[in-house]
Amino acid sequence: MFERRFQIGEQWYNLRPDGLAEYSMGLKQIRFWLEWDRGTMNTRDLFVKCTSYAPYIASREWARECSLLPALICVAPDIAQERRVQRVAQSRLAQSLGLVVWTTTEVLLKVYGPLAPIWLQYIPQYCEAGQPGGSLRRMIFDMVPEQVST
Repeated sequence: MFERRFQIGEQWYNLRPDGLAEYSMGLKQIRFWLEWDRGTMNTRDLFVKCTSYAPYIASREWARECSLLPALICVAPDIAQERRVQRVAQSRLAQSLGLVVWTTTEVLLKVYGPLAPIWLQYIPQYCEAGQPGGSLRRMIFDMVPEQVST
């Protein structure tokens, strides 16, 4: 389990994602926090969970471990909960510079796997003609830039 307790000024914060991982495919690499919602979190719980990421990102505490800001990947049990997660994330994390948030459902993940076009990029909002607000599911590595080795 990945957990970080950090301080900004006099205020202490806790970041407790369900996981932290890194995955590479060719020259593309993704480092991500995982939030796996089993449908037990109501809007208030989601609000608290999402709110914990903003100060961690703003404080740049994550940069002590890696120069690559993790993305936030959220898996919800169904589309209704996925939309709830997206709304809360948009309201709490849209101003977190550099953060990318992807969502999917547990069913899509189990049926098609994590490399299939099952992901919605929600922050920053991905828009394509005819797909306002990121309603087009895509493959996660289609949205990850290639890493340049130095």
